[in-house]
Amino acid sequence: MTLPDVNLVVTIDTEEDDWGHQHSKFTAENVRMVPRLQDLFDRYSIKPTYLVTYQVASSKWAADILADIKSQSKCEIGSHLHPWNTPPFKEIVNERNSMLKNLPFELQMEKLIVLTDKIESFLGIRPQTFRAGRWGLGPETIRALIACNYLVDSSVTPTISWVNCGDGPEYRETNTEQYWLSAEGDRCGKDNHSSILELPATIGFNRWPFAFWQKIYLILQSEKLKTLHLAGIANRIGLLQKIWFSPEESSANDMIALARVMVANRAKTLNLTFHSTSLLPGKSPFVRNSKELEEFYQRIEKILEYLSLATRLQSLTLSDISRISH
Repeated sequence: MTLPDVNLVVTIDTEEDDWGHQHSKFTAENVRMVPRLQDLFDRYSIKPTYLVTYQVASSKWAADILADIKSQSKCEIGSHLHPWNTPPFKEIVNERNSMLKNLPFELQMEKLIVLTDKIESFLGIRPQTFRAGRWGLGPETIRALIACNYLVDSSVTPTISWVNCGDGPEYRETNTEQYWLSAEGDRCGKDNHSSILELPATIGFNRWPFAFWQKIYLILQSEKLKTLHLAGIANRIGLLQKIWFSPEESSANDMIALARVMVANRAKTLNLTFHSTSLLPGKSPFVRNSKELEEFYQRIEKILEYLSLATRLQSLTLSDISRISH
């Protein structure tokens, strides 16, 4: 039997330890744990994309760790913009302004230029791939990315709304494959030299087609039915599960279930996402102690092992996705 072809993109928000919206002192000790993670990826011939914040790029020792991995052609370096601690600081620091989309276009541009230049100066690499902090992408962010010659964004979380988290974006669609976005933030059919490729995070259901089951999911969560907790019941009994392809949000078995249903329905690309802070216990809400850290690594290894055995797996970086999409 011929195994299905699958592209795996691994995107890691590589950021400072301190979760919160402030300009205060920061540490980036979690980056010291990246070599262990990279060793796991090396065993499976996985080439991840590390999306780096201003604070990490500003730390010489942290930048050196990432630059060393990049010098061995084992990873890609992209940008991850936290507006609250990326200069210039012209906005009030609050939850709404932690969403990049809510800042004026000119300020978004300034921050993006500063971050891009910082990564280039400290890591020797001009980044061309991007993710907004807190998934806070907006139309003017896309325009800024195109103006700064970025090739790929990966800020969209299909079916997830961040409206109640600082007036963030609402991502209604269910598509997890890559598509082109114009400078106005609209989907366009192809690269028109004034567009950027979007590779969403992989979020879906244990049933296909996702668009149909998203409608059912929203009905179960509607105001009329919310008190019955039907969405939670459907999830617990496995009738309808919304699954993030992320070891922070999902068990290995759930990620495998999502991958299985997507591959069976000819999905070509999976985007595995998480934060570097989960590599150091206590620095993210997803990994609180050493036991949970080992379980976190086990989840990653289990999904890599499954894909290696069940598919003809090809590891791609975010910019690789751009090259094969032209």
